[in-house]
Amino acid sequence: MAISKKLIFSGLTAAAVLALTACGSNQNQTAPSSQSQSVASSKPAESSSVASTSSAANSSSSASASSSEQAANGELDGSYHTSHEGDQLTLQISGTTGQLTKVEADGEQEIEQVQIDTTNQTMIIGDDVKRYRIEGNQLTIEDLSQEPYDDDTLVFTKQ
Repeated sequence: MAISKKLIFSGLTAAAVLALTACGSNQNQTAPSSQSQSVASSKPAESSSVASTSSAANSSSSASASSSEQAANGELDGSYHTSHEGDQLTLQISGTTGQLTKVEADGEQEIEQVQIDTTNQTMIIGDDVKRYRIEGNQLTIEDLSQEPYDDDTLVFTKQ
């Protein structure tokens, strides 16, 4: 009787850990191999799954930190280009300020001032608050209030 209670408790514990691991980490694809262990050895699987989830969370936060560090170190400085809905966009950044120049297909030009908050990884372009991230020579800018059906994400390439 005592053994079956242990097995049930171990099984439920393993199921809970697996559910949390599956929901909490899209990057960690090695968790299924630890799922195939028998119920009697669920304690080692539990600790390795928790460690894997913790490791994935740490690598995610360090990637965010390195992006913020890049911005703080002036690595955002420079000229970025992209096109969106037929318009040519050029973003010039120096320190925590910049300028976005939009040239429409008919030649009309619009210029907006840019303020950069490296701590929160946000930009104020005109009156709009945007979130940004930098990956290599690409700068991605997204609207904070972007609806799922909107495609307002801009991916600039550093020149």
